[in-house]
Amino acid sequence: MADIYGVRITPDDGGKPIILDASMRYASYLGSASMLANAGSVGGFKSQPVNSKPLIVPRNLVRVYLGTNPAGPPMAYISSISFNGNSLVYTAKYRNPDSNTPQAIEAGFADVFSVSYAANPSVEYGVRITNGSNFMEIGDISYLGFVTYRAVININGSWSIPSDVVNLGNYIVFARWSNTDNPLYLDRGSNAIKSYTAFGSTQGSIEGGTVNNVQVVIVSCGFSPSLPVSGYGMVIRNASNQVTYSSKYPPVMWTDAYYDIGGYENFDGSTGEVQSWVNPTGSVSQPMVPLCSLGTQRGDYSRNNNNYSFRICLESGLKMNGNAITTARAKSTGREIAVYNFPKAIQAACQLPCIDASYYF
Repeated sequence: MADIYGVRITPDDGGKPIILDASMRYASYLGSASMLANAGSVGGFKSQPVNSKPLIVPRNLVRVYLGTNPAGPPMAYISSISFNGNSLVYTAKYRNPDSNTPQAIEAGFADVFSVSYAANPSVEYGVRITNGSNFMEIGDISYLGFVTYRAVININGSWSIPSDVVNLGNYIVFARWSNTDNPLYLDRGSNAIKSYTAFGSTQGSIEGGTVNNVQVVIVSCGFSPSLPVSGYGMVIRNASNQVTYSSKYPPVMWTDAYYDIGGYENFDGSTGEVQSWVNPTGSVSQPMVPLCSLGTQRGDYSRNNNNYSFRICLESGLKMNGNAITTARAKSTGREIAVYNFPKAIQAACQLPCIDASYYF
């Protein structure tokens, strides 16, 4: 970002001032859903705002259930996921030595957000951000989302998201770091970013390892911003006099960049993790990726029983090197799956919009 033109704001967090340019956006929370193994879509989401891109942030995309067959337990997982209208559309797979008929059991869970595309305002009053978001024309303030936290942190096994961020509602965690040893995993159950290690342990993985200098930007959704504490700054109101933007918080700055994640299913019997590095598409110099879990991998510890070899099934996290990301093994499900009969690694096809750290740090 070249700080040479535009409106400069200094948010209440005291961080780097931000130049409001055509990348100025807002994020919206559309809903959350459980995805069942015997279905292919789920509705009930808020309608996606006009002229916006969906942002699917899966919490997990695999479930391993208790079973009695010596060849392995029932396993359900998601291999592709997208958003259409107000429905989450997905491909669910079900593997069970006892039956090939999918059951009404959960295969994954995801949150869905959206980020507005560039647009020109149609009204003729207020501050005009050409090709930015139409803050003056927002009629439903429940769609609003802003940056409520930004910092550079060190993660030693686990880092808790501040409670005042969680209390603001549903959130997206964007992160940028460099570490090819330990993955990052967003645990929404404990509201913490976690790293994992010891993939040869009997547990499959252990919470631990160090990931330093992680740039974190958290976007909270579903609230109307209050005015800057100082009483000075920039405020945009809509025609109903509701505050749709306040310089108390940094806005979401998005340049239409995203990670196009390809899907795969790997049934290799070897140990180790499967990596598939992806660079972002679009105009972004220092991409930050939404932390999420896009599939599953296996631990390295093997246990033999009844002529089968078993390894622990893990939920995937993310690794980042330069601007490239890959899914990687992370949190243990605590359940064993049979080698060859069950996949070693799964990655769900998905597009992840990314923001640029240069705006915030």
